Amino acid sequence: MTRILPPPALPNAPGELRQDPLGGGWVAITAGRAARPEAFLGDVGTPRGPLGCPFCPGNEHMTPPEVWADRDPGTEPDRPGWHVRVVPNKFPAFAGPPARATSNGGLYRSEPTAGVHEVVVHNPDHWATLADLPAPAVARVMAAWRERLAARRDQALGALLVIVNQGRTAGASLEHPHSQVFATAGRPDRVQAELDRLAGAGCAACATVAAERDGPRLVGRTGELLAICPWASAAPFEALLLPAAHRPRFELGGAGDDAAMAAAVGDLLRRFRGVAGDHAPYNLVLHSAPPGVDDFHWHLHLLPRLTTYGGFELGTGVIINVVDPDRAADALRAAATGS
Repeated sequence: MTRILPPPALPNAPGELRQDPLGGGWVAITAGRAARPEAFLGDVGTPRGPLGCPFCPGNEHMTPPEVWADRDPGTEPDRPGWHVRVVPNKFPAFAGPPARATSNGGLYRSEPTAGVHEVVVHNPDHWATLADLPAPAVARVMAAWRERLAARRDQALGALLVIVNQGRTAGASLEHPHSQVFATAGRPDRVQAELDRLAGAGCAACATVAAERDGPRLVGRTGELLAICPWASAAPFEALLLPAAHRPRFELGGAGDDAAMAAAVGDLLRRFRGVAGDHAPYNLVLHSAPPGVDDFHWHLHLLPRLTTYGGFELGTGVIINVVDPDRAADALRAAATGS
């Protein structure tokens, strides 16, 4: 599929610094820079195929034993017959119980990367992304996310999130579409920033719903779920999926919520594919309230990986985005959604 990225603004078009109301970070919207050669990236490398893939049926012995699966009745664990399969990450970034932090004279502080790191294999089909799967299959994935988050509700954890790295440019080390569930003992700064801003009467997510529900950056609506291009988007075609109601935890929903979420996620990803191309890389990040926090507004970020960070971003923390969110929303609304 050919990309239908919107034409760039004039190279010297004035930009604007904007602060993200959810996380507090700063973004420079500089649409004129989209005119640069090779302004947008694609994914890297050639497809590797299912041969030897540890996530394909018949290769269940290549992963750690499954901790949960949606499988056909009568089929055995760690055998074919599954629809969605969850296993511990073989190379976890976070694992084990929390332990006391240490320091060396107060200058160097450290603590173990304690927590849980699991992999959710979305479907037996090696090639089918969330944009390719039919809605009932995506709903099975949503149910797996919900179940694995709920399994941690009584543990002493600082953060719970689900991520999807689609494509090697987005950080995927295995081609077979999958997501990852992270539970960390500590609370990362970005998570704390959102907890501070998405609580109480001043919830920035509730304010965003009120401001964007009929605005130019609204991409679509599925039931109570709104898809918008954030005013302070940090990436071209970045989108935010928000429930209209102030709900702390994604995992508190049921089968009907899974179906609505599946429809919303599938529609958004197909629109993104229609704009950026079949193999455009992206990340999804689902933020849900950690245990002990009951005042929050869960949400899901779509973070396309069409550009990369340069020295300015790394040196300042200010992200340069070369596509104005209003124009991004226009393009996503106009994109074809056929699978």
